[in-house]
Amino acid sequence: MDGQEPWGGPGEDYRLRRIARREGAAEDASASGAAPAAGRPRLDSVAPVWQPPARRRSVPWFEVVLITAGVLGVAVLLAQYVLTGGVATTAQMTTVALVPLALVLAVLGHIDRWEPEPLWPRLVALAWGAGVAALAASIVNTAMLMNVAQVTGDYQGAMASVSVLVAPVVEETLKGAGVLALVLWRRSSVNSVLDGVIYAGYVGAGFAFVENIGYFLQASGSGSGVLGATVFLRGVLSPFVHPMATSFTGMALAWAVVGTRSRWSWTWIGPLGWAAAMGVHGLWNFLGTQAGLSWFGWYLVVEVPLFAVWVTALLVASRREARRIARGLAPYVRTGWMLPAEVPMVVDRGGRRAARRWASTGGRDSARAMRTFQRDAACLGLDQMIMTAAGPQADRIDHDRALLAELGEARGAFLRDTRLAAAQAGMGRP
Repeated sequence: MDGQEPWGGPGEDYRLRRIARREGAAEDASASGAAPAAGRPRLDSVAPVWQPPARRRSVPWFEVVLITAGVLGVAVLLAQYVLTGGVATTAQMTTVALVPLALVLAVLGHIDRWEPEPLWPRLVALAWGAGVAALAASIVNTAMLMNVAQVTGDYQGAMASVSVLVAPVVEETLKGAGVLALVLWRRSSVNSVLDGVIYAGYVGAGFAFVENIGYFLQASGSGSGVLGATVFLRGVLSPFVHPMATSFTGMALAWAVVGTRSRWSWTWIGPLGWAAAMGVHGLWNFLGTQAGLSWFGWYLVVEVPLFAVWVTALLVASRREARRIARGLAPYVRTGWMLPAEVPMVVDRGGRRAARRWASTGGRDSARAMRTFQRDAACLGLDQMIMTAAGPQADRIDHDRALLAELGEARGAFLRDTRLAAAQAGMGRP
């Protein structure tokens, strides 16, 4: 190239040599009539063969339809809240409810740091929980409460019965339906059990957010003392109840996708997670029927240890996910699609931060390209591990080809932008 260093530097040169070497070996094997060895796929036997990725649909109709339905549901609920408490009070309670929502989303983001889920599916999960599930649950729960109270003549007893026996079934079914839709319609995007936890967590967070607005609004009519106690109970002591309960449904559905060979295993694994979700939710509601110090004692003895075990298990799973990604990227390194030095940029916490700081020297687009590169590489590594265990999957292979193309474009973007920024900085020196 006119005596200049090849575009991309020595790393790109190395990568192209490795790819050319691999393609040459494949041609020799084809000419000699050699066939791949039979048996269970080894770690690098599912390594990608480059083909132009299929054209992507321009409009994500699945996301558009479900987000629209969720937004409409939220609008209906907020309209009811405004009619009950007025615009100003509803706005204040919505602001207060944003605090526990932000806390939950921050924790989920930390757990999902290695392979962050795309924005659109997360918005689907949040909108489903806040709009579709919350609105439908309020209708069904209210109808059941009125029916039980009319039959028994005991409104307080009916509230306790519906809270413990009806609400967990109704709410976990509706929330779990959103997770099921995401897992089935975006199956190739589910790369680990943690993905199911994240989607379920977003559904639960959206549901709790809208529900909290209603509880805070109701409590505000009884004075600041009752409001403060309600905010403390729901916003400080129990912001993770809905995400934690629904996460068991998400775990089961994701495990059915990534841990089994059958495409229909979700039909029997999913109900197991749904049952666990209802059990956790029902236990919390049952403890809520206890009064005063009795409730707080059960909270300390049962709910706090349960939450601690749940969070610890997710953090451990998140650390293990980084190791799985590194193992899954090994074939991409061997075949030249990635450099050995690029793997720590994806799976090492310090390496990720250093890579993002370096990419940011090339500007905002360069930093965004680095984040895309890291996310796509993590997806490829996890998919490689899935197909190593369960065998090649056509939809996942097609998805990975598109990811590989996007990864290459992202790499080219941050290499180009950082090089340009370095050259401009050098020109500016005296």
